[in-house]
Amino acid sequence: MRVITASTSLGTFVFVLLLLQEVNSHSMWNQDISPNSPTTLDFADAIFNEWAIATIILGILLAMAMIGASYLVRDERLINLVWDIRGDVSEELENISKFKKFTKDSQTMEEE
Repeated sequence: MRVITASTSLGTFVFVLLLLQEVNSHSMWNQDISPNSPTTLDFADAIFNEWAIATIILGILLAMAMIGASYLVRDERLINLVWDIRGDVSEELENISKFKKFTKDSQTMEEE
C-alpha cells in the first residue's frame, strides 16, 4: 500500500512539473502587451457595475455552500455536546447506554 501511495505522489509531482514547463514555454508569453488590453480598474468596474447581480448571486451561493458544509460536518453525539459544555468527558457519559431511561410511568412508580 505504501508503494502505491509513494508512486502516486511521485507521479502527481512529475505531472505538475511537466504541466508547469509546458505552460511557461508557450509562445504567448513572448508577445508584447497590446495597448488596448484591460486594466485592473476595468476589471473592477466590470465586476462591481456591469456584473453586480451575478457577483451577488455567486456570493450568496458560496455562503449557502459554506453553511451547508458546516452543518454536514457537525457532530451531534451526546458525548461531544457535553464535552463542548463542560470541557471534559466523564466515564459516566461514555457508558450512557447503561443508564436507566426515565419515563413518566417510572417516575410515578417510584413515588408510590
